[in-house]
Amino acid sequence: MFKPLLAVMIGGSAGCVLRWLFSMRFNALFPNLPPGTLLVNLIGGLVIGGAMAWFVRHPDVDPIWKLLIVTGLCGGLTTFSSFTAELMGLLQTGKYMWAMASALVHVIGSLLMAFAGFALVTLLG
Repeated sequence: MFKPLLAVMIGGSAGCVLRWLFSMRFNALFPNLPPGTLLVNLIGGLVIGGAMAWFVRHPDVDPIWKLLIVTGLCGGLTTFSSFTAELMGLLQTGKYMWAMASALVHVIGSLLMAFAGFALVTLLG
């Protein structure tokens, strides 16, 4: 039980730090559609899709790696809470169209990136 817990903790910590760094670096550039949060969600979608394809092709790999990468790293990197807080900020300031655009770009973009990651690893594998 300790090894899986440690894998999720290490991956999650790294993902959280990366998310914070992206937010600090990019969100001020365009506050109406915070690019740091969008980037981590899109990158996370790509990594999750690629990782899932890789793990399907390599079933003999220790499942601890899936916990580290998908559950930990991508779970800490991608963020529904920051995304929701930013949407609420846009809604509270009357920027309804920006809030709707942000929601659509995050959700559709993340799904497309997950598909792209899966397809890329499948094609390269």
